[in-house]
Amino acid sequence: MANPGALDTSFGSGGKKTVDFGGTDAARVVLVQPNGRIVLAGGGGATGSSFCGVRLRTNGTLDTTFGSGGKKTIDFGGENDTAYGGALQADGKIVLAGDSDLRVAVVRLKTDGSLDASFEGDGKKLFSWGPIGRAQAMVAAPNGKLLVGGFSGPEGGSIQVARLNPNGLLDKTFGVAGKATVDFGGDDFGLALARQANGRILVAGRSTAAGAVVARLRSNGALDPDFDGDGRVTLPGGGSVNAILVQPDRNILVAGNAAGNLAMTVTRLTPNGSLDTTFGTGGTATIDFGTLDDIAGGAALQPDGKIVIAGYTQASEDVAVARLSPNGTLDASFGTSGRATVEFGAATFGFAVALAPSKRIVVAGQKTGNDDFAVARLVG
Repeated sequence: MANPGALDTSFGSGGKKTVDFGGTDAARVVLVQPNGRIVLAGGGGATGSSFCGVRLRTNGTLDTTFGSGGKKTIDFGGENDTAYGGALQADGKIVLAGDSDLRVAVVRLKTDGSLDASFEGDGKKLFSWGPIGRAQAMVAAPNGKLLVGGFSGPEGGSIQVARLNPNGLLDKTFGVAGKATVDFGGDDFGLALARQANGRILVAGRSTAAGAVVARLRSNGALDPDFDGDGRVTLPGGGSVNAILVQPDRNILVAGNAAGNLAMTVTRLTPNGSLDTTFGTGGTATIDFGTLDDIAGGAALQPDGKIVIAGYTQASEDVAVARLSPNGTLDASFGTSGRATVEFGAATFGFAVALAPSKRIVVAGQKTGNDDFAVARLVG
């Protein structure tokens, strides 16, 4: 058995796989179904930019029972359509959210990859936060409702969260007509979303005024004053939050980048929004792969409490994966001193990570040059 952090050679070609949709293709979402099959989604396609999805069997081959030969493209009619967030519903349906020419775009697929006509009549929904907006993250709630997080404005405005009913219509019991706004005083970007077991909603990202930020909403969309007094937290050191996780003990993990993108960071907050200083150094763990930029794209929480972070390191232009122990120290049993890189033969970005059966780790992103979906599976 290979050591944790090594490529799982039973997957793809030596643990790696690329998928070509014929355009500038990038996988922004990775979802692992209970049977171990892997759904990748993002943007690309031969005729311009469309939502693109693919399902792989556990050995990395295309699952031809999905879409057309294992692939699916969804066109919203825009020149730039990309899925940035996704989730699996309890019934196995696949939901994706992103943007189509700066309108929020959401799609729901049946398990075979076909559009689900019980969602908005044709499986697709478009709406906006103000004049324009983008969705960056999605969470499927146990009651079949969908949470969508993102931001208004082409280059940041306010952080936004919407809730959709199972049929795709905006849930008017949430926020104002189904939408909630969080303002940190600058150009604010909502980049990550999570739902707590009690129904409260965490949204995180970055603000030009405040740096890395986290907010918590009550189930009705109002800011939660039990979270740092006004529902909003600004993290020390600036930077950005790109992923958010809720631990079983209700502590909150936010992963992203230090100011200037010079290192990946993971910060732990207590349930009330204060820094948990028992984690890392003063509440934050810093992960450095070299002297250049290291960017965290996604995070996942293992059942044993260890924390997996995936992204990109500019030093070698490779996918970068790190694992932390529950206390925020690098896990020396993983890779080399807690870090591993995956090389695809060209600069490759890691945008998302998920856990697979048998303690395996799946990382997805974009291989440049040919601009293909890239996915690797590691021993966990």
